[in-house]
Amino acid sequence: MPASLPHVTLGLEEEVFVLYGDARRGFRASTASFGGLARLLWRDWAGNVGGTASNFRRGPPARRELMSSVEVSTPVHAHPATLLASALSRRQELSRALPRGLMVPLGLLPGSDAYHTAGLHVHVGVTPDRLATVYGNLARYLPVLAHASASSPWWQGRPAGPLSRVTHSFALGPLTPDPLARFQDLIVTRRLHTIELRVLDPIWDPERLLAVLTAVHALARLPERLAWSRDTYNRLRGTYATGPDEEVRALAREVQALSGFDPAWIEDTAAQRVQREWAAHGEAATLAALDGAYRTGRWADVGTPHARPARWEGAAGFAAYYVPKLPYMARKVRAEHHARWTGDAPDIPDTLPADAGAPGR
Repeated sequence: MPASLPHVTLGLEEEVFVLYGDARRGFRASTASFGGLARLLWRDWAGNVGGTASNFRRGPPARRELMSSVEVSTPVHAHPATLLASALSRRQELSRALPRGLMVPLGLLPGSDAYHTAGLHVHVGVTPDRLATVYGNLARYLPVLAHASASSPWWQGRPAGPLSRVTHSFALGPLTPDPLARFQDLIVTRRLHTIELRVLDPIWDPERLLAVLTAVHALARLPERLAWSRDTYNRLRGTYATGPDEEVRALAREVQALSGFDPAWIEDTAAQRVQREWAAHGEAATLAALDGAYRTGRWADVGTPHARPARWEGAAGFAAYYVPKLPYMARKVRAEHHARWTGDAPDIPDTLPADAGAPGR
């Protein structure tokens, strides 16, 4: 793209379930995964105190657990290709630190609830004067990007919509007039002052991930302000439970014209593939193939051991990882939820002015 186009930076936070067990007794997350996160942390404290995370399972007291998904994040990058390479490198680091346990890049597991989820968060950095423009341009096409990421085809143990995580998660929701409100699909972050796409499901396929990142980058660099409506996005959000409709498909063709994005990505999704594989080969084989997909980028069982760990491993990992990070985590939570915006607060109208339109108008 021409050098005169606006400068944009990208970063990625990637969550993944790490499961232990077998088909007879069931597969579940374990606090033993703290041990792998601890190995990363003490190998590179400066890089991994903020570059790794563990997500606990919230909700009613009886459902709360210390371990849900684990997370790694990348440094900031200026190009989708370098961001992809960084994300794949981070996956390899996590895989080496956790040689046991099936890494499962899905938004929801069949038995998940609203508090037991995994997502893919893309941070987009722009100059303050372009914040409203880029937020609106991304919001216009957010349904396309979300459908391309779809990998959460279950709810309450039964097949459901392709993006059941987005439909049900406590941490997501329709866009509101306040872009700083945290638990919605697209936000402006208080801590980093970036635009964060929170809506995306985990994407194991490097080619699909690059397609989404390339589209995000291209949309963020558009110099013009395209028409968008908060009400329109929130209405199209209903397709997350059913699959893309003709309106979303038309938006996908616009994204294709702007970035080269292939609309086929929203038609043949990871959610569909997982359901097909689950029906044909069963739970254990599908989880093993997903583990291979995350660790290597290829859909195959790579033989990762996943026996349930001893109880002491969870306690040891908690002491080595969670306890030392508590001060950092407390500061981060305060900044993300309660920090005051420095300078002028972002002013993002519900709709853009009448002179804005679709591409080419």
